[in-house]
Amino acid sequence: MNTLTLGRAFIDAVPVHDTWYLLIVPMVVFIAIGYKSVRCGNMNNYWREVLVFIIQVLGGMALLTVAFMITINILVPLLAPMPG
Repeated sequence: MNTLTLGRAFIDAVPVHDTWYLLIVPMVVFIAIGYKSVRCGNMNNYWREVLVFIIQVLGGMALLTVAFMITINILVPLLAPMPG
């Protein structure tokens, strides 16, 4: 295989402009696996702690999304109405 082909993925962006938000889930999963592999005190509870971490991070992101949508769509127009 050509060595230029192997490095091409790091030069050009992956064309996922319409579905970039779906990449958050695998990124959180891999970060949770790596983080808990270092920070887990007892490896018997490893997968449970990874799952709890994933749920906490994705749940926090979802709650922040809802909070920002409420702030931008409801509170900002009430506090600073557009003229006209």
